[in-house]
Amino acid sequence: MSARAGVWLGFGTALAAIAMGLSASGAPPAHGQTAGSSGDFAGRVEIAGGRQLYVECHGSGSPTVIFEAGLRSRGDIWTGSTEGVGTGVLPRVSPFTRACIYDRPGTIASFPYVSRSDPVPMPRSTGEVVADLHALLSAAGIPGPYVMVGSSTGGLIVRQYAGLYPTEVSGLVLVDAISEAMEGLMTPSQFARYNAYYLQSPSEDARRYKDLESIDFYRSFAEIKPLRSTPRRLPVIVLSAEWGFAAPQGVWRRFSALVNRTWKRGQLYLASLHPKTKRVVAFGSGHQIHVNRPALVARFVLQMVARARGG
Repeated sequence: MSARAGVWLGFGTALAAIAMGLSASGAPPAHGQTAGSSGDFAGRVEIAGGRQLYVECHGSGSPTVIFEAGLRSRGDIWTGSTEGVGTGVLPRVSPFTRACIYDRPGTIASFPYVSRSDPVPMPRSTGEVVADLHALLSAAGIPGPYVMVGSSTGGLIVRQYAGLYPTEVSGLVLVDAISEAMEGLMTPSQFARYNAYYLQSPSEDARRYKDLESIDFYRSFAEIKPLRSTPRRLPVIVLSAEWGFAAPQGVWRRFSALVNRTWKRGQLYLASLHPKTKRVVAFGSGHQIHVNRPALVARFVLQMVARARGG
């Protein structure tokens, strides 16, 4: 088995281990406790429209770190890693500041461990996700400023949040984040194929979830374009994977190589958008850097926390 294959196997094992330690619904919060309080909180919070979103927070202090998971991934992807349950980025960050995860509607850990938030019609855009997140942070009383950490599609979401609410965000950590450059650097037919095989093709396990998340990337990329260069003074860390994506079934190796080359160009694009951007390559890791190398991600998150504190 190659080293790269071992990383992919480890990722699947980690997800299974995380799922085995989870319940299908969040534990009720302690009496009188809110997500904005110090200490542990796990529960559902009602936002406008009567929908409820699951949120979980740990630790105390400012700034609050908000973790945004990748496409179709539940928030608790941040709690574990290939090293085991409880070894993820969240438990490495929460001893030093307040840190929160949440479930987007339609996300999944491993069936039947599906999103603990109310379902919504799919597909949706990242702009709709940002509206949910903003409503959740307000309704839950989770105070800013926020250091926002986004993996893959989550990186697009936190960038859009910072563009719409710049005064609420003190820093961004983008963990092998997708960018709108993927569309611009491909021909329309190439991007349509990439979208179909890489973004809109969930695993067999995930397909069992009837309310599974689906993101319209055409709409989402159109939404981010007016916001991509703002706010100019926001510190950003771009963490990029060393290894590319394995070719999905039905994709030729030549097209897979094109996707991986374009992804790397997209990472350079993200690093070029802000003058205060630091780019780091996570050597020895594929796309799921937070699962493969949680200590590395936590280190840069805490660097951003220290920067927000003036350290």
